[in-house]
Amino acid sequence: EKSPCQTIIKNKGYALRALPRDKKGMHMLRYREIKAQLMELIAGMQNGDRLPSRTTLSKRLDSSRATVDKAIRELTEEGMLESRFGSGTFVARKLEGVVSNAENWCLIVPDISEGIYAGLASGVESGASLRGANVILCNSESNAEKQAEYIERLILAGIDGFIIVPVVARNVLENIGLYRSLCRSQIPFVFCNRDVEGICAPIVKSNDYYGGYIATGHLLQRGYQHIAFIARQRYRTSIDRCQGYISALLQWNVPIDRQKILLMEDSPIPQTCQALLERMDAGMAVDAVFCFNDYHALELLRQLRARGMRVPEDIAIVGYDNIDLCAAATPPLTSVVYKTYDVGKMAARVLGKLLDGKPSDGFAYYLMQPEIVERASSAGQDEKRLRENDKGEAV
Repeated sequence: EKSPCQTIIKNKGYALRALPRDKKGMHMLRYREIKAQLMELIAGMQNGDRLPSRTTLSKRLDSSRATVDKAIRELTEEGMLESRFGSGTFVARKLEGVVSNAENWCLIVPDISEGIYAGLASGVESGASLRGANVILCNSESNAEKQAEYIERLILAGIDGFIIVPVVARNVLENIGLYRSLCRSQIPFVFCNRDVEGICAPIVKSNDYYGGYIATGHLLQRGYQHIAFIARQRYRTSIDRCQGYISALLQWNVPIDRQKILLMEDSPIPQTCQALLERMDAGMAVDAVFCFNDYHALELLRQLRARGMRVPEDIAIVGYDNIDLCAAATPPLTSVVYKTYDVGKMAARVLGKLLDGKPSDGFAYYLMQPEIVERASSAGQDEKRLRENDKGEAV
């Protein structure tokens, strides 16, 4: 007797796996799930093989014709299938007589519109070009489902390797679920910017701990003593930068005030900045702020200005990533340089070694050292006093 939760339907030696039913017998099929089943079917077929008719697929997958049509249409647009009028749908043929040994790599980033990922992509492309490899750029939009879909699709398409900036997962089990198929495929992959708990793979990233340390040390050297740290989200990168912040305070014998550390669970940036200002309104002394990234810093600068507060005269600000907007801000924003190009190029080098079958260097954890770009937003207490004296003499 067949399990009520699963049915295997065979057609010409190929297996189609129907998805589970819920307790009420209602199907949980969506076009993406149907699409995944069709991709599984295609993986076991040869180029040029004909798929069962769409009517047959609809009946055997117990899905509507419109859902099957939508899934097939996307697979056709992606080059995995081809439809021939009056003949049916076929697994797409490769160009006959064309032989290419070029590698195809996939780079998955959370948001290509952010400058740090554009720099990373440039570094990866530079490294890949040394091998004559092609790079396919995918934007996960920080969505775990979308990232998993890219990985599944490109595994089936025969990708040679992955470089991935992982989405932030909720827990270890989610991490393992996201990368299970990638681990099973034995396709080489490298993580960038952050590691993934529960998954063993090379990691190339900037030294976030050191970045937090030099940002806070920069403020301490300029006479600031009441330094806050803000981050909209609590995860590995923000924690590493916070630990660097704490270490710098300890080295300078500045007491740690936990109220000055705002590591939010998952808060929008404006609300994160507002939370700091509310604590300042309640009496918390703050003369400088180290921000998790430049977007935090620029938003804090905006909110301070709206309150009539001056930067750096009343409060200093240091950001992180050194995006283009830092130099154009008023005042120009001091920021830690995240060497994204170097990270990308090193990731390409590491992936190339994996593809060549070369032995691991042992500890496959590669750190790029960040630097700080000093600008007017953290001019220093001494310079602040000089400016105030100059104003007094002018009067």
